[in-house]
Amino acid sequence: MQKRQVLINAIMSVAQIIVIGGVLFIQYRFLLNTLGIEQLGVWSVVLASVSFGSIANFGLSASVVKFVAKYVARSEDKIVSSVIQTSVISIGILVGFILLAAYPFINRFLGLIIPVVNLKDAISILPYALLSLWIMVIANVFQSSLDGYQRVDLKSSILIASWLFYLMLCFLMVPLYGLIGLAYAQVIQAFIILIGSWLLLKWYVRTLPIFPYKWNRKLFDEMIGYGLSFQVISISQMLYDPITKALLTKFGGLAMTGFYEMANRMILQFRALLVTTNQVLVPTIADLKEKTPKSSRKSTATLIVYFYILHYHFFL
Repeated sequence: MQKRQVLINAIMSVAQIIVIGGVLFIQYRFLLNTLGIEQLGVWSVVLASVSFGSIANFGLSASVVKFVAKYVARSEDKIVSSVIQTSVISIGILVGFILLAAYPFINRFLGLIIPVVNLKDAISILPYALLSLWIMVIANVFQSSLDGYQRVDLKSSILIASWLFYLMLCFLMVPLYGLIGLAYAQVIQAFIILIGSWLLLKWYVRTLPIFPYKWNRKLFDEMIGYGLSFQVISISQMLYDPITKALLTKFGGLAMTGFYEMANRMILQFRALLVTTNQVLVPTIADLKEKTPKSSRKSTATLIVYFYILHYHFFL
């Protein structure tokens, strides 16, 4: 049963990446014809400028997968609920504070790299970019919790549906409102992912309240200690995108940034085909470690070999 669920999770992860890649291809072509390459460059620079705010989650999203899987294996539903609530409250407050404090600095930063003729458009979509990022970092906690329950397939289903709906919103809103219509569509997509992930998670965690209110210091310290190791590794990756796009915009222009955005996103989608499927093993290994600690190494090795044989044959 466990091997079957791992296979389903891996297949759905691949399907998610393929669908999102297809949506991006169609969306970029539509945006090029509707907005133009420079407006796409503005969109890319603004999103990159606010993306650093996710650094403030201190790796808690990565910790949630491991700790939810750990306490699910022990059948400790109340602690699972506490893990989720503590993570949501911590990330919501920390990231929200960082984004609010950074708003005037990002505003000033955009003024330094974006041409005056395009600056008004960039400033107009900045609040929506910040809002969608804040919503998504909270939604990521719920999605990571679904991963902890070894239901990556459900998470992927939500993402596939949200991206298809996002594409439809782009077709409707961009011709009417221009670049800010794209910002509206992204905020709505973020809400859909948040609500959809929360509703599915609530089905599994019956003790989870409608609004998180319990914060556990001990769990927070434990998760921070685990998550910071991931965060240190990912900081350089988080800074790479905004720095690259800032330099491209400053010295090459918005058109070059727009073309870079399209090429980079499609390459990252291809890379994700190889990387994302590996992530389905994390909650499975955590579950094995709790349920069968004596034979967990052997079971884990068997599962990894089984998974990579399937992985190899799938991609070849």
